[in-house]
Amino acid sequence: MNNIKYNNKPNVLNPDFVTGLTDAEGCFSVVIRKNNKAKFKKNVGLRFQIQMLQNETELLKMVKLFFGCGVLYYSNDGFVSVSFGVQDFSSIKNKIIPHFLEYPLRGTKYLDFLAFKEAFEIIDKKEHLSQEGINKIYIISKSMNSSRKFSTSSNYSPIHTKENSSNYIPITGNYINGFIAGDGCLSINLKGKRFGLMYLSIGQHINNRLLLESIVKYFNNSAKVYSNNPNMLQINFYGAKLWDEILFPHFSNYPLQGTKKIKLNKLFIIRKLIKSNNAFIKIGKCKEWKPKYVLQIRNIWKIYYTPKVISIY
Repeated sequence: MNNIKYNNKPNVLNPDFVTGLTDAEGCFSVVIRKNNKAKFKKNVGLRFQIQMLQNETELLKMVKLFFGCGVLYYSNDGFVSVSFGVQDFSSIKNKIIPHFLEYPLRGTKYLDFLAFKEAFEIIDKKEHLSQEGINKIYIISKSMNSSRKFSTSSNYSPIHTKENSSNYIPITGNYINGFIAGDGCLSINLKGKRFGLMYLSIGQHINNRLLLESIVKYFNNSAKVYSNNPNMLQINFYGAKLWDEILFPHFSNYPLQGTKKIKLNKLFIIRKLIKSNNAFIKIGKCKEWKPKYVLQIRNIWKIYYTPKVISIY
């Protein structure tokens, strides 16, 4: 941990990071709208979208800059969110599809991309101008996203994520960080016997167990993938040795982006404080936190600041 280098890398997203973020928060969809003026009373189109809470606006601006297309728009549907969306056919053809062919998704969202690409090809060939073509697109749309049916025991993994395949593409640190930026949680215990214990938690849909297991394997860790409700899985990484020897060096080599970058900086500052100071009082065979360090750590975690002053990147 003491050898981690400080630098100021520009906020340019890595392509694998964008794919990881999409696996966590992205959506490929076919849009079918009624239009009485159209020949077959319907218009068809495509939409690629990444939706996050509004506090991730800056991250989605970076995604927009990365693709060089699309728009940002806000919604207030019970929670304030921001979306990056691409709907124009030219951008989908020349930017979105080529990206995900070169940097493929690794979870069940890969199936939605394949369906999205199939619908794109129908439109690109102008087949959607016939009733038969519209029917094909309609059938495709009914097998995507939440409409897709999996068996309860299904563990999906694309062929390029399987190590015994000739098409195997290893998972990368940048992909994992994109996934964490979307579905990860960085936290610290601020009370009780586990005060100061740091966590990296990642949640995902139950059908993506193999994806979560590949992340555990990447970190060479024994964390278990467990179910925290009937439809969701979670993994938790914790322990001072894991953070010092694996996680902090990982994040030093592979930049994390978005608001989770702020929490990561706080964790790094707290860990450095713990290691560089005598934060404990020895009482018999036991150690207890000195009250001033307890207060200092709580204050570091609660304050909000931008990561411009102190950064591990």
